[in-house]
Amino acid sequence: MRLRQLVLWGLVLLAGWLALTAWREWHPRAAFAFLAVGQGKCIVIIAPNGKTLLVDGGSHSYGDPMRGQQVAERVVLPSLRRLGVQQINAVLVTHPHEDHCNAIPTVAREMPPALFWQPAATLADASYLAVETTMRAVGARTVRLQRGQRLWLDARHGVVAEVLGPPPNMPAVVGQSDANEASAVVRVRFGRVSVLLTGDAGETAQRWLLRSGVDLRSTVLDVPHHGSRHVMAEFLRAVRPAVAVISVGRNNPFGHPAPSTLMFLQALNATIWRTDQQGGLVVWTDGTGWRLAGL
Repeated sequence: MRLRQLVLWGLVLLAGWLALTAWREWHPRAAFAFLAVGQGKCIVIIAPNGKTLLVDGGSHSYGDPMRGQQVAERVVLPSLRRLGVQQINAVLVTHPHEDHCNAIPTVAREMPPALFWQPAATLADASYLAVETTMRAVGARTVRLQRGQRLWLDARHGVVAEVLGPPPNMPAVVGQSDANEASAVVRVRFGRVSVLLTGDAGETAQRWLLRSGVDLRSTVLDVPHHGSRHVMAEFLRAVRPAVAVISVGRNNPFGHPAPSTLMFLQALNATIWRTDQQGGLVVWTDGTGWRLAGL
């Protein structure tokens, strides 16, 4: 009798597992996650098949050489585990400033990626050079970002990351003051839902994108440069996001986000999510609809 009950319970569990697997197959779900890393940026894209793209990963150090490691250990890695990520398939650094990359070496040593999308223009900066050194050490294949490149995260469900900028023919190496304008601008699309990732793209980069003729409309916008005063109203109108995420540190000394940027977004009736006030965010989507959840 006991054996029969065990068999029956086993069959029930198997049926439940098969039903859950079938539900997931017919209801694929992706996640766009924005981590609260302080005055920096870290975004995680998880496709329905589980493949994961890490876009940036850093926080302003304010002179503390351990800041990147601390953010990786206290925020990035725990957040990845909460999201169910066991492996990072690719890492993309939009540009080589420390607040976008100083946590990546620690993360990459813990979860070695197969692919490293290197910024179009690099910088002779210790934080960024540590990223390159780590990627070589873990055996990641390195590809320099160029406009028009695509990375299929989940071909079956049509999840693709496409590089829209920076402009072609960028210099291989830039100075600190020029790195923002060399930021990669990447759109990740899943069905009718998309997220536009902008790094620290400034006015020059935004104007170039507007002139390029590309359709910038996106469901979710990673607001450029932490919502600084260099965010253009024309650019925001072209994107027309339903959700605008501002990755920013609490009481930061840069005045981010700028009142003008908040005003422009409010005029577009965008839902504004600030990581300094609301913490991390996950946008869950099935490619048609979407919902927001704190992280």
